[in-house]
Parts: sequence; C-alpha cells; structure tokens
Amino acid sequence: MNDSHIQAQAYGYFLAEAPELLQTIEQEILTLPNEHTTAKVHNLMRALHTLKGAAANVGLATIEHIAHDFEDLTRVFYNLEVQIDVAIQSLLLEGYSGLHECLTAQINNREIDEAAIIERVSGTISRLKELLGDWTEADIDLPTSTELGFDIVASIFETTVQEQIDAIVAVIATHDRQAIQECLEQVAETGIGLAESFELPGFLEIDRAILVAISHHPEQIEEIAILALTNIQQAQTEVLAGDRTLGGTLLPELAALTESGAAAGVTAPVAQIDDVEAVCPGEVELTAFNAFLSSTKFRKRYSLSSDTQHLFNQTIRLCWDWFRQEIQATPSDLTLEILVATDGLADLDYIHHWIGLVLKGVSAPSDRSSLQLYRQCCIYQVVFAVAKYLAGDEPHAQFTPEFLMSLRLHLQSIVDIYKQGAPITAIERGWIDRLILPHHWMATEAVNSGEDLLLSEIWGQLDRGGE
Repeated sequence: MNDSHIQAQAYGYFLAEAPELLQTIEQEILTLPNEHTTAKVHNLMRALHTLKGAAANVGLATIEHIAHDFEDLTRVFYNLEVQIDVAIQSLLLEGYSGLHECLTAQINNREIDEAAIIERVSGTISRLKELLGDWTEADIDLPTSTELGFDIVASIFETTVQEQIDAIVAVIATHDRQAIQECLEQVAETGIGLAESFELPGFLEIDRAILVAISHHPEQIEEIAILALTNIQQAQTEVLAGDRTLGGTLLPELAALTESGAAAGVTAPVAQIDDVEAVCPGEVELTAFNAFLSSTKFRKRYSLSSDTQHLFNQTIRLCWDWFRQEIQATPSDLTLEILVATDGLADLDYIHHWIGLVLKGVSAPSDRSSLQLYRQCCIYQVVFAVAKYLAGDEPHAQFTPEFLMSLRLHLQSIVDIYKQGAPITAIERGWIDRLILPHHWMATEAVNSGEDLLLSEIWGQLDRGGE
C-alpha cells in the first residue's frame, strides 16, 4: 500500500465512524441534564476525544479544533455538583451543530466557511465558560474505575492504544519516512496525554522517548517506528494483564536512541537492527506482521495468543530456510511476499508446489498421516495470514478477494480431512520446535502439551468466514 491508499483508507474509516460518534455526542447532551452521571460524562468525553483523533488523522483541522475545545470544556461536568440547566444544554447543542455541519459537508463533498464556523463555536464556548463561572477553573479529577462501573484504563488500552498500534503497522508498510514520522509524533503526543491523565509513568516515558528519538535521529525513523511499535505493544500487554502503576517499561534500544550522537551509545542498538536487515529484511517485516496478527484487522473478535504467534513465526522461518537452502534465495528475497507470490504475482499453483516440497523435506517415513496433515494445516494457515496481511484493506491487484477465498477454501478442505482422522498426540504438536535445522533461527522451547494451539485458536475463525 502506498501513502495515498493509507490516506484514502483512513478517510473512509473516518466517514464511517464519525456519524456514530456525533450521534453519541448528541444523545449524551440531550439526556445529561436529567441523567448527570459520571458514566454519561465519560461517554461524551470519549466520543469527543475519538472524533478529535480521527479528524486529526485525516487532516480535518476544523473538526479536530472544535472537538478539542469541547472536550476540554465538558471535562468540568465530571464534577457532579455542576448544574446543567437549559441554557447550558442549549449552548452545548450549538457547539454540536458546528461539528454536525462540518461532517455533513465532508460527507456531501460540499464547501463551507470553516473559519466562520470556528468563530461561531468559539463564541459559544466563551458563553458556556461565563455560565459555568469558577467551575471551569477548578481542578477536576478523572473518575475511577469504580465510579464508572468498568475499568477505564483497560478500555482505553483496548481501543485507543490498539488504534495507535494499527496506525503504526499501516504506516510502516508504506516506507514513507515523512508519513511514519507524522504518525509516530501524533501517537506519542496522544500517549503522553493518556499517561498523564492516568498517572502511568512508564507509558509516559515510552511516548516521550519516541519524540526525543525522532528529534535526535530522524534519519532512522523506520527503526524508531519498529521499536516504538514493539514497546507500545508490550505496554498494552502489561496494562491489560493488570498493570496500573507503570503502564509499561521503556525498551533499552529505544532509550539508547534518545541520546544524541554515537558517543551516547546509540550505535550498538541501531547496528543490531541493521545487522538483522542485512541477514533477512523479512525479520523487520515480521514485527509489523505480528502486530497485524494481534489487531482487529486479522481477527475481529479476539487476537491470537503469544504462543500461537510464536508458531506462526517459527513456521515462517522454517519456510524461509527452505527457500534459502533449496533455491538459493538471497537475504533480500526472504520477505513475506516470497511465500505467496513469484515474480511479483500471487499464484496458488506456486504456493501448492513449494509447500509440497517443504512438507516432503520435513517428513520422515515413520510419520503418521495425521501428523503430515497437521503440518500441512499449519503452513497453509500461516500462508493465508500472510496473504491477508499483504492484501491490506484497499483493493489489491494481486491479493484479490477471489485469491484469498480460494486459498482459504483449500485450507478448509485440509482441515476437514484432518478432523476426520485420528488426532495427533501432544508430542506431535510440537513438531516444529524439535526440527533440527542448519541455522540459528530455530530455538528449542518447551512444548505446550495441554493445548492444540493452532486447531483450537484458528479453525474456528475459518468456520466463521475468516473473522
């Protein structure tokens, strides 16, 4: 995907999401006087915050500006002693009308006088501040999870932070240095606000480090993006696991990039990244692929476990090793695309051919047919995921819906045959971790004998049509 595709995709998401956000804003304003609760104020604030971020992401400065001003103002309503009378409600609806007018113009592709709307809304906000008086100057504490009736920090890391992760994954794929920098700066600035609001010093340190690293080493923006993505994902995992004290820990490699110049110690970590790229550029690509696996772009309901992602990575490295040894693929050839396309063209026959050769190479005469089918299922599922990742969200000339459907149906046919036979044993499930291969990539780890990871996590999604 190029940058124009990313922007078009983001704009499409905005137009689909914004009307629903506006409806939430209107509904909460209409009901707030009679139902002034912490949860309702939070719904209003969250809708304004999301709309602000979505507008900023697609360069709609007027909507961003209005949503930002109203988000700041409505924060005062977290104090339940504030009386919301008819006059205050009317002014809130006036401000809402400005957002509604701007969005309607975007949907209908109609020109409007945005400067006049901003001036009108600014006047509305000034009158609101007069009516609210000293309340606008008072310190307002954010509500606790108990007051809201749900875990607000977990909610934000499941939604807002996940959106940040998805944005970084998408922009890394463009290799557009300017777009990557702008995305990272926006993500970091949003993250700083979240960290300060919820007193998460670890997450604050991560986001500040991203901005400092960009200012000191803009020439290494893609390396910074990969480290930022990894660090934010780790922070999200820790927060969702229960961390409410730190919000993650700054990676040493990212911390090193906050220093200016080689003398400060930045050379070693960056050299390590460059070394990986020299051996196999696909290793860097795997970072974005793993983020895709944990995002709603791959699975709408829930993400893959870390153990299953490990199996995906091991399977990809096994296949890369076959390409390196059997067809003398060069390091620059070892990318995700080599698994699904030849000469730049997606080809099902090509996929079936090389997978057959790989399976023949790893099979032994003593292997049971169920194990052979299980290996086949594993590799085809990974290849299907890679094809879905490379297809992106915009129409793709090679990875078309018809191509993906054909690949998925072939995988489903193998799964159906496997299910009809005898199940594999716990020992057989760990086949890939026990392979002895002539390179350093494959690491022997303890086999999870208590769960058939790929079958339990993945085949269900095929039955639901790939969700």
